[in-house]
Amino acid sequence: MELITTGHRQISRHVDLTRIQVLGVVAAEGPLRPREIAASLHMTASAVSRHLAALETAGQVVARDDPEDARTFLVEAAPGAADALDAVLDAGTRVFAEVVADWPVQDIRAARALIDRLNQAWAQHKGHARLPIRLTTDGNP
Repeated sequence: MELITTGHRQISRHVDLTRIQVLGVVAAEGPLRPREIAASLHMTASAVSRHLAALETAGQVVARDDPEDARTFLVEAAPGAADALDAVLDAGTRVFAEVVADWPVQDIRAARALIDRLNQAWAQHKGHARLPIRLTTDGNP
């Protein structure tokens, strides 16, 4: 938890990671309906709406009418959004390289292999642990 908390705290001072994920999905797969973005990222519709509003205000996404469904809209990446995503990823790569600059190559490879293994195990995990406290107010655990 310390690694995740510290990393997230340091990164979130500069960028909103969830917003970057939303923009990434839109840039890679768009145009999309908000519900499709929410499903792709396992997020609530209201959370996606907040992030889309902020991204639209920042000029990173464009919303347009959905010709197939007047109740919703389609979101696509604005011109230059892919460049903004690349800049964030490049900055993250540079910071990571600084953090592990004094590590031997074999340690970096071992860390990468273990992180890949953890990600695969996490993706295959079927059980959903119930926490002893409620963390959201929307009825989702």
